[in-house]
Amino acid sequence: MATAKKFGILDYVIFVLTLVISAGIGLFYAWRDKKRQNTENFLLGGRKMSIFPVTLSLMASFLSAVLVLGVPTEIFYHGTMYWVISFSNILTFPLAVHAFLPVFHRLEISSAYEYLELRFSKLIRIMGCIVFQVQMLLYMAVVLYAPALALNQVMGFSMMVSILVIGLVCTFYTAIGGLKAVMWTDAFQMIIVFVGLLALVIKATVEVGGFNHVWETARQAGKLQADNFDTSPFERHTFWTLVIGGFVTSMTIYGSNQAMIQRYLSMQSCRSAQAALYWNLPASLVFTTLLVYVGLVLFARYGDNDPVGCVIHRRDQMIPWFVMDVLGDYAGFPGLMVACIFSASLSTVSSGVNALALTFMTDVLRPVYRFFTKSHINEKRATLYSKLIALTYGFLTIGLAFLSEKMGPLILQIALSIFGMVGGPLLGLFVMAMFIPCVNSWGAGTGLICSLIFTFWLAISAIVHRPASPSPVCHTNVTSALNSTTNSVLSTTTSFIQSNASTTIPDASGDTPTELYNISYLWYSSLAVIVGVSVALIVSVITGGTRQKPVDRRLLSPLYLYLSSFAVFKETPQGEKNFHEKRDIVENGVASLNQTVEVNTLENET
Repeated sequence: MATAKKFGILDYVIFVLTLVISAGIGLFYAWRDKKRQNTENFLLGGRKMSIFPVTLSLMASFLSAVLVLGVPTEIFYHGTMYWVISFSNILTFPLAVHAFLPVFHRLEISSAYEYLELRFSKLIRIMGCIVFQVQMLLYMAVVLYAPALALNQVMGFSMMVSILVIGLVCTFYTAIGGLKAVMWTDAFQMIIVFVGLLALVIKATVEVGGFNHVWETARQAGKLQADNFDTSPFERHTFWTLVIGGFVTSMTIYGSNQAMIQRYLSMQSCRSAQAALYWNLPASLVFTTLLVYVGLVLFARYGDNDPVGCVIHRRDQMIPWFVMDVLGDYAGFPGLMVACIFSASLSTVSSGVNALALTFMTDVLRPVYRFFTKSHINEKRATLYSKLIALTYGFLTIGLAFLSEKMGPLILQIALSIFGMVGGPLLGLFVMAMFIPCVNSWGAGTGLICSLIFTFWLAISAIVHRPASPSPVCHTNVTSALNSTTNSVLSTTTSFIQSNASTTIPDASGDTPTELYNISYLWYSSLAVIVGVSVALIVSVITGGTRQKPVDRRLLSPLYLYLSSFAVFKETPQGEKNFHEKRDIVENGVASLNQTVEVNTLENET
């Protein structure tokens, strides 16, 4: 590679110290809770987590290294229009706080998919669990692979070492320390990410000529954009696409993803969980703004002299290249930025592994064990199984990350796209459950399957029909560092944003094609919800709806109950009876004996 700048002793010290502290947090909680080993403590933090770690962990769960590397590159090439997605959170967080979170919290469940059994059936619960597991495994594999590739080709980090270090460290502290270790480590890692980005912004701004130079360069090049109000869904990023499409896409994370729901349930009261989620609104705005500004600094440094294809191979290597090219002479700075990138990966993977362990334990192992043995798994054994499951998922993620390297760019595009392909159908399932009481299990299952088929066709068609990227042009002031073998194609894994983008090109007649698969990737989730809910309603009407099995209102969203003024939907004794019967049947991995007695008492009173 082109640069001769290397890591120094201080860089390695900062980097290693980050990993040691992360592992140390896991050891601390494993030691501290050794006398309180049970699945509730291991998988849900004893439901007594405080607002500080939960707030930072909610932010860390999906602020991956792929976004840290990809968002600035998005701004470098396409301008600041992406920043408008911040406004979607003004819709996302209040809805998640008041319409979704209270339902999960008041039922005192462990897994989001337990709710699906209470509302629909065991089959729907299993379907939701499987879909989530596939989604998270593929996404975490890319979260491990993409930054490892960037660091390997720019900073000389071994691909194998990068993947193994991130994978093994997060698997270690997740498997021994449980959710407490994950969330406190997330909090520490988010501080590292914030400090790293802030240091990069400040130092890089000074190096490229100051804030006024950065702003003026972007303005003259037309990069300062926030006014594209085109209503066409085929336009990649518009105000409506980013706000409305971004809102539904965000709801797939904050309204129906187990990794997030698990954090809501780790707090003792619903009000505390709501406060933690609300704190993510300003935090998300700050982080998005920081990443957007890093992109403007990148443009101020390189302008039209795109280093991709000249001195670096891929777009997702721009941040590591920028750090080494401009700030590599400052001892400790490269180490801090690598720690920042690794911390973003660690937080995402550890959150995913912990969520996967909980869903497998609660939705698969406990019901299967109960079916064959007619008894419950004792807490000591269940905790041991949970740790082994976390280890297994950690190793599986590492294996899939190496598989991504072998299978090339197409598998990476599909793996990244699956977050949009699967998140939308899952969100649609929870929307049916909480807001449409006439939808039954037949409708829900059929709607989920049809929605998945539709979004898979949409995303894969967009990948297959995407035009090849043009070869970049090397300018004379960059080619001094040119390596003749580095003129390669643009990255297909720049970021979740760019990899999911559907790029439209003119057809032979000069018009923009309007095939559905050319729609902007941010509408995938919205279309998935529309298809899923529409099919579910039709099938439910045909199969009799829920007239024979009325839905208990505790399973419906408070927002729905408020809008209906408790008049459109009225509680019935039969609905409450159905609720209690299902509540007794559903295996609740964290329910205490007292809670079971209370439920049985309510049933008897009914």
